[in-house]
Amino acid sequence: MAAFSPVMSNKLYIQIHNQIREAILNGTYKPGDKLPSEKELCQIFNVSRVPVREALCALELNGLVDSVQGGGVYVRNWQKSEDDPLPQIEPEEIIRVRMLLEPAIVRQAAHNLDEESRKELEAILVTMRKESANGPISRATDNAFYWAVGKACGSPLCSSIMEIVFKAMDQTLWSLLAGKILSTKKSTDRINREHIKIAEAILAGQEEEAEKLMAEHLEQFHEAIQGEEE
Repeated sequence: MAAFSPVMSNKLYIQIHNQIREAILNGTYKPGDKLPSEKELCQIFNVSRVPVREALCALELNGLVDSVQGGGVYVRNWQKSEDDPLPQIEPEEIIRVRMLLEPAIVRQAAHNLDEESRKELEAILVTMRKESANGPISRATDNAFYWAVGKACGSPLCSSIMEIVFKAMDQTLWSLLAGKILSTKKSTDRINREHIKIAEAILAGQEEEAEKLMAEHLEQFHEAIQGEEE
């Protein structure tokens, strides 16, 4: 455990990533070795699970470790690279911005919904229902839903802001972390239901309900990221 030391400041996951990466590169942890558990790393670095998970996902993306479902994280046979890519926006920051913006945007969409946006959302809702019967709603359909909502809110500025947020979500680290946390059928079914209910509330012109449902949806996701399960 002496290989690592507590971290204190912003961008915690980058510091954690860099310390673990250095321990791997200098041979403290060799190929095949198992890293300390998430819980142990939280204690070592004196942080919550969010930056630890982000750091481990970044290490996996950079080819330094493999994550085994239910079995821990192991050092891979790796090739040294001086420039491991790290995303500029942390998943925790993305979800917090979404929690601030999206409830207000869906409320405005429900208030301002015009005939063109209604037809677009109705078609997307049909697709969402079909896809949810067989598994997760696809990323393409999910994106189409959010773009349609952004357009329906009637504010080009809001649409532009949402475009920035969704470009941040294109980062592989976000996708990997979200996939690991929300990979069960239970979580998939819940997300499907939440998206469908939000779309239905917008189409019904239920402003407060749409806002409430979106806030609850994002809070659930945030709680999943911060979950304490092993």
